[in-house]
Amino acid sequence: MTTPAPPPPPPVPGGTGQTIAVNKDNVLEVRKAILMAAEDAKFKLTDLAPSLRVSAPATDDISKTAAAVWTANLVGNRDSHFQRLMQYVQNVIDLGDQIGAAAKQYGYTDDEIKASFELQQRQM
Repeated sequence: MTTPAPPPPPPVPGGTGQTIAVNKDNVLEVRKAILMAAEDAKFKLTDLAPSLRVSAPATDDISKTAAAVWTANLVGNRDSHFQRLMQYVQNVIDLGDQIGAAAKQYGYTDDEIKASFELQQRQM
């Protein structure tokens, strides 16, 4: 049995990213694929958020404090894991917007760009 190769390291802030080649023929499809993936990730993360809250296993002060700290680190703090993931999703949405700007440079109208994909506002 062979061991699978480890996944590549995650991107780091300010690091080099991958290159996406767009042209007049594929720019709207690339934008759509990126925004669909970002929207899907955002909805999944939003659905997952409540399950990231940690309940105290007992009523003593240590258990309650530990649960509060874990919850804050996972979902509550501004720099929590959840917020970092949501910021990554926003960065992907911003990339979709940049590709929309490229589409405009290729001569597509705002209506054509918008029609290629529009982010949905899910009702909570």
